[in-house]
Amino acid sequence: MMLEEYEYPEPSRKRVYVLLLLLIVLGGLAVVLAFRTTTGLKGIFAARDNPADVNQAPMEPNQPAAEVNQPSKQEPAEPNDPNDKKPLRPAHKHRAFTERVQERARMADWQIEARGIKDPNVLTAMRVVPRHAFVRQTEDRYAYADYPLPIGYDQTISQPYIVAFMTEALNLNANSKVLEIGTGSGYQAAVCAEICREVYTIEIVQELADLAEKHLKELGYANVFVKAGDGYFGWPQHAPFDAIIGTAAAGHIPEPLIEQLKPGGRMILPYGGTADFQYLVLITKDRQGNLQKSNVMPVRFVPMTGEVQKAQGEQKE
Repeated sequence: MMLEEYEYPEPSRKRVYVLLLLLIVLGGLAVVLAFRTTTGLKGIFAARDNPADVNQAPMEPNQPAAEVNQPSKQEPAEPNDPNDKKPLRPAHKHRAFTERVQERARMADWQIEARGIKDPNVLTAMRVVPRHAFVRQTEDRYAYADYPLPIGYDQTISQPYIVAFMTEALNLNANSKVLEIGTGSGYQAAVCAEICREVYTIEIVQELADLAEKHLKELGYANVFVKAGDGYFGWPQHAPFDAIIGTAAAGHIPEPLIEQLKPGGRMILPYGGTADFQYLVLITKDRQGNLQKSNVMPVRFVPMTGEVQKAQGEQKE
C-alpha cells in the first residue's frame, strides 16, 4: 500500500512581506528603547560620580537639562577679590622651612618649653619659623642660640625665649589682629603671623623695614604688613588691635597705642627709661576701657626712638 504525499501550501508573498515589515518595526523599537535606557543609566552614574556642591541645592528631578547646565547667577568671588575675607596664611614653601629643623626643635624643647611656655600655638610657631632666615650671615651659626643677636643699625633680634614669652602673653588666636612696634628683623612678626590673622608692624629705621619686608615676602608671610615710620603713633588706619607688642623700651607708654588697643585686648612692651632698669609690662584693657598694668619680667631692650624720646626730653626739662 503506498502512502500519499501531502503537499504543504506555499505561503503567499503578501503574508511574507507583512511578517518582514513587522520584524523591522519591532527591531527599531528595541534599538530606541535600548538607547534611552543606556542614556538614563549614564545620567544616574554621572550624578553619582559628581555629587552636588555643599553650597548648591540638589537638582530638581523635573528641571530641564538646559537649566541644569546654565551657570549659577551668583558666581563665587575671585581669589583676589578685595571683599573676599578668607584669611591669608603663611605659605611655608620656601626652602628655609625645611632647613635646620632639628635645631629649631631643640630650641623649642630646651630653651622655651622647658622654661614654662605652654601655649601649643606658640610652641608650634617657634618650631616652624626659620630664625636663621632673619639673621645676618655673620651670625648664621648662632641663629638658634639662647641669646639675642645683632642685626645692624644698633638693633637686635630678641632671644628666642623672650619672643615666645611675649607672644604667649598676648593670648593670640586665629582671628587676632596684632600691631608690632619695632619690626627689627621681622622674626617676632613671623612668629605672631603663624598664629593670628594679620600682623601690622612698624619700623623706624627705613633700611631695616625694607629688609624685613623683603624677607617676610620671600618666606611667604602674606598676612604681615610692614611700614617704615614712628611706632609711637601706632597704625590708626587699621585700629583697633586685639594685641599690641613692643620690642623697644620707652620711659612711658605711648597714649596712641593705648587708644588703638581694642577693649578686651592685651599689650606687652618693655618699660623703663634706662637700659639697666626695664620691665616687660603687660597691659590689659577691659570692656569699659579701664587699664590694668603688671610688671612680668625684668628685661633689657634697645631704646625706642623718635617721638617718645622727644616726650621724655620735654619731661626732663
